[in-house]
Amino acid sequence: MGADLRDDNLLAAYDEARRRLVSYLETEFPRFSWRVEAAERRAFMPLGALDPVELLEIAVAEKLRRHWDFVLLIVPNELTPLHGPSSLGIPSSALESAVLSTSQLGAGDELVSRIVALALHLLGHLWGLEHAQTGPMRRVKGPQSLSTEPFPPDQRVQAEHYLREVAASRLEEERARWGVVSFYWRTLQKDARGIAESIWGYKPWLLPLYLGRLTAAAAVSVVYFLLTADGWALGGQLSWRAVCLLALLGVSAATGFLFAGQDLGKYGREWAWREQLARTRLVVMGTLTLGIVTLWLALFLLSLAGAWLLPRPLLREWMGVAPAPWAIVRYAVFTATIGVLGAALGGNLEEEREIKAELLIDEEA
Repeated sequence: MGADLRDDNLLAAYDEARRRLVSYLETEFPRFSWRVEAAERRAFMPLGALDPVELLEIAVAEKLRRHWDFVLLIVPNELTPLHGPSSLGIPSSALESAVLSTSQLGAGDELVSRIVALALHLLGHLWGLEHAQTGPMRRVKGPQSLSTEPFPPDQRVQAEHYLREVAASRLEEERARWGVVSFYWRTLQKDARGIAESIWGYKPWLLPLYLGRLTAAAAVSVVYFLLTADGWALGGQLSWRAVCLLALLGVSAATGFLFAGQDLGKYGREWAWREQLARTRLVVMGTLTLGIVTLWLALFLLSLAGAWLLPRPLLREWMGVAPAPWAIVRYAVFTATIGVLGAALGGNLEEEREIKAELLIDEEA
């Protein structure tokens, strides 16, 4: 619980919901031993809307400190919406954490039932499950759509596979001393499919659409290099090897610059080796990398179209030679690379909350 709540009726409802959740999980997944602990982190007053990104940061810190596999942070407050008009719950599979608001869930037994149903929906996201027509993973359209149902057989199998991976011993339990590369490589090997599914679930190709300053900085850089003689004089003389190497280095540098500039690796720095943390960073870095690659491809197509429309006599004057078709393609690769580097600068002008929300949050239930 993340708020300084003193309402005895609400506290009793939370406790009853926890007991029902344990009973449900034991019935649905009897092969596992379930323990749902309750803890209080009275960080906020139970009034006013709260930022879900900030709540997720508190939740993941508590998860690491208490050695939990997952954490659900519950508050009586409303959650500040990210895109829609309101939010009941916010899952983050990257952080293996979720935030749940009871502000619109009613009272009494109805409140308890809806808490359990919403908790199961959020846990399903943490386990890598997609939306379904029936069961807890039905899309949440409002409090009235929440009901406690069994998982469909296919989703139960998928959840059990994920839970078996979680129940296995953590890498930090195997040995105390690790190298950085070996620890992250073993983490990737252990759950490569799960990490890939988490990255894909964040739809990284949409990242440039949500980060306006990043995309605007990239577009300005591309337009500038398309319309200046100095840019063509420089980029037009580069070899294929040079522009491909620059593209690889540019995408890597832009990804690293955004990751460091937005402090996306800060979670759990006080902890030494934790498989959960390594997995989180791999998911965030993978999502960010694919977002930057998508932006590069879009800038490449924009550059290619723009260069193709420019008059050939003008290009001959700027380049000093007759512009061959492959030379124009090569220059488009060069300008797209300059664009993603400009995007990295623009991305660090984004609000930290905005970029974290796009990279860490699965959906707004």
